[in-house]
Amino acid sequence: MNQLVRMSHLYAADAVEEPSPKLRVPFAQSGAFVCKFIIGEPNDRAVCCGAPVPDGKSWCAFHRKIVFEPTRPGRLR
Repeated sequence: MNQLVRMSHLYAADAVEEPSPKLRVPFAQSGAFVCKFIIGEPNDRAVCCGAPVPDGKSWCAFHRKIVFEPTRPGRLR
């Protein structure tokens, strides 16, 4: 039986909690040091995650796990 499984559920040791929806802000009003991951459709009223990002990255740890594929041993870059 085929089932859809989020990649984040496969790596329980690396689990990161999803940021609260209360942090969401309009993309146009998002400032520095907040997650810029767009929730929903990217249009003129786009809303981004808004979670604090202290390391100066574009996305919080939760959304970074969605955006980037983890490296696997033996994989050539």
